[in-house]
Amino acid sequence: MASLQVSQLSFRYETTEESSPLLDQVSFHLKEGDRACIIGKNGSGKSTLLKIIAGLLPSVSETILLNEQHHPGSALYKGLVAYIPDKPLVYDALTGIEHMNLIQSLWKMNQSEKEVYKKTFLSLCDVFDLTHALKMPVKQYSLGMRYKLFFNCMAARSPELIILDEPFTSLDEASQMQSISLLKEEFSDQCVLFTSHQRYLYSELGNRFFELDHGQLNEIER
Repeated sequence: MASLQVSQLSFRYETTEESSPLLDQVSFHLKEGDRACIIGKNGSGKSTLLKIIAGLLPSVSETILLNEQHHPGSALYKGLVAYIPDKPLVYDALTGIEHMNLIQSLWKMNQSEKEVYKKTFLSLCDVFDLTHALKMPVKQYSLGMRYKLFFNCMAARSPELIILDEPFTSLDEASQMQSISLLKEEFSDQCVLFTSHQRYLYSELGNRFFELDHGQLNEIER
């Protein structure tokens, strides 16, 4: 069962003790099927919190625990987490298929894992009407197509924790609803953690809600 435990997580960009922490003793727990949205003002630390949980910013490892045993920084943890920022991390010179092959290499998949990954990736591309573009270089993709490609590359790994920072902003309304349905139906056994300023999006996708304000994270009713 997927689970995420964050315990008394604090973070400050400045190193002086006099500076106020951006995150101050943040604690929460997600379980399988939770789709948790973090709401807060610009600059409140939402993206920073997601990056720490994704293992992209340093933290005291004992404050974050995935599936009750894996800490950020470990290979096992990274293999179980998918971090999808608002701006897709793709390469203009590579085709969609070459991105698929790149992910297989980066995650050092064996032949059996590659076959499962490829099947899932191609299935997701069919869902998002991206199959026709997979042999094209990404420089010919629209921003929405780039986002779909990166989303598919990450989601096809079947991660236990999916982290999305301001998701789907580059997609049209139909693709946004398609993405929400996919996360709710096909990834119902995972934990989803995301931030969004779009009320309809977080209302449609989220089933738990947290507000980050002055370093404090509190669960709220929506």
